Amino acid sequence: MSTTQYAFRAQKSSGLVEAPSWEVTSQVPTSVSAYLAHLPSEDELKQFMSSETKAVRCYAYSTNGDWFAYATATGVQLLPSLSSSSTPAKLIPQANVLALSFSPMSKTLFTFERPIKSDTELHKNVKAWDVEAGEEVGGWYQKTQDDWEPVVTQDESHLLRATASDILVFAPPLSPRPSSRVKFDGIIKGLFLSSPAAVPASSTSSKPGPVHSEPAIALWFGERKGAPASLALYALSSLVGEGGDPEKTEHRDLPMTTARKAFYKADKLSVKWNAAGTSALFLTHSDVDNTGKSYYGETNLYLTRKVRYTIFAGVQPLENMPARTQIFDLKTKPVHSFGSQHRNTVLYQPQGRLLLSAGFGNLAGGVDIWDVSSRKMVAEFKASNSSHCEWSPCGRYILTATLSPRLRVDNGVKLWWCGGQLLHIHLQDELYQVSFRPQKPESIEIFPAVLPPPVEANQSVALHQPKGEVANGADSKPAGAYRPPGARGTIASDAYKRDADGEPASGTSTPTPMFKGGKPAQRYVPGRIPGASLPAAAEEKKKKVRNKRPNKESGRVNGEIVREGNGEIDGEVNGEVNGEVNGGIHGEVNGSEATLVEEMAALGAKQEDEAGKKKLRGLLRKVKAIEELKEKLAKGEPLEKTQIMKIETETQIKAEIESLGASL
Repeated sequence: MSTTQYAFRAQKSSGLVEAPSWEVTSQVPTSVSAYLAHLPSEDELKQFMSSETKAVRCYAYSTNGDWFAYATATGVQLLPSLSSSSTPAKLIPQANVLALSFSPMSKTLFTFERPIKSDTELHKNVKAWDVEAGEEVGGWYQKTQDDWEPVVTQDESHLLRATASDILVFAPPLSPRPSSRVKFDGIIKGLFLSSPAAVPASSTSSKPGPVHSEPAIALWFGERKGAPASLALYALSSLVGEGGDPEKTEHRDLPMTTARKAFYKADKLSVKWNAAGTSALFLTHSDVDNTGKSYYGETNLYLTRKVRYTIFAGVQPLENMPARTQIFDLKTKPVHSFGSQHRNTVLYQPQGRLLLSAGFGNLAGGVDIWDVSSRKMVAEFKASNSSHCEWSPCGRYILTATLSPRLRVDNGVKLWWCGGQLLHIHLQDELYQVSFRPQKPESIEIFPAVLPPPVEANQSVALHQPKGEVANGADSKPAGAYRPPGARGTIASDAYKRDADGEPASGTSTPTPMFKGGKPAQRYVPGRIPGASLPAAAEEKKKKVRNKRPNKESGRVNGEIVREGNGEIDGEVNGEVNGEVNGGIHGEVNGSEATLVEEMAALGAKQEDEAGKKKLRGLLRKVKAIEELKEKLAKGEPLEKTQIMKIETETQIKAEIESLGASL
């Protein structure tokens, strides 16, 4: 059984942490005395380290997990990853390294540094180093750090490099001259190589799939002259060529594709090959959504196979929350849905038994663990403020971390058991990088059919765990959604609920009131005694607003309900059948149709009187304006034509005033 280990890199310290004690080992020294134990002589120490080079700039594990390399400002240190190993450490005298990468068989270490302009010769800022000897064995120029990592086949027989107008194939990988050059008409923006490898049956509980006979290459061509972008699949043998004279480069044209998919709106693209190298998922993302449906741009997911491509029809990642987590078959048909939750991360266990669904970033950090075969949840927990998550190679541990600069406070690492139990907390100021140590598939213990019992938690859990959090895999009691005072006492509207079809759960969007004691919940007024009536002024204002509000219901006039047939008139003041009539009479009022006609006539007369007074006030204002214009005319001031016409209407306005029963 191989040892589980993770590495971390922070602002002030870096190191390796091994199970089961989860204590930092001494492989990454941070002092001069510690460096003396790893380097053969004091002269090499002075060459490698100065007082300003204590910070580790980057690190990388070898593919098989045997080696660990880290870089400082003055050099690269290469050492065995396990503390029990007796292999001596190696020093690579290469300064200012910004990134590290190992070849698939861990024979070569690649380093990247900033390109330097030189008048004499081209600066090789990507260099290859032999791991065993620690010597430089190759190098080339790379303009930017984006996609700088060399693309090497699994057996290290070929190395591929993409330029602006062609693809260079090197066989062997570190030969000074490419064996073939493939030209194409377009702009290549990405090259993705599959790594087909059979999964040993002893290391997984899932059924291993058939492996493709040779690696496949996915090329991403950008948009050009109005033509859409595309992703094309090619067999490696179609690009390599026959391999004739090693001193000459064979020039070839781009061959026919195995599969191709054209698309627009792709500023970014990521490809995920399956382990067998037969299918690939690729995700396209555009920064701007021209339709205006999403603020975060447009995202589309596609599935490509070795024979033809298939599109995930209608299965685009959702911009809205909560999102749906679903399983699809190879024909892109939905097999099972785990429901809607606030989730944006999905990770399969390396053995394929369990599925992790989580919501990180700007979400609350909820994590669900599902059994893939039974479709049942086996654990749930909350990893707040996490920005990084990964499974251990053995499938028993889950690592979550809060990294900088995504979040500069509460940085650290948390280790969880696959059943959701918190095992270890490791806090660090400004944590930049963390990852599990890779393991060889044949050295991984078989994952049992039944979820294994958790191991004992580290003492760091009791020391650093925040108050109120639980560490046994159960989520803490939810605080509930915030509701403003006016909405409290009511059930949340069904319009905010969403099921798999995007429709409300109950088929309606009207809110359902909360009934308490047989009565609907009433609006809460701060400072008012529960059960007390409104003040007189507020009650009078409420009546006026209700009387002015138009109502089209049959038999309702100015807040009163007329019930035909029995001649009853019920005053509606507070929404009750037995209410106040005219603000002062309680109970039922039995009358005849004549009484109703008299009341309506009186009401009509009152309304006509108010309309007459309003009209009279308007006429008096016009008379006053005419008098002012006549005074200006008497003074000899010039008037507009419209003002003179207004003076001529004085007689007509005075006649209307007299008709209303008023005099000037």
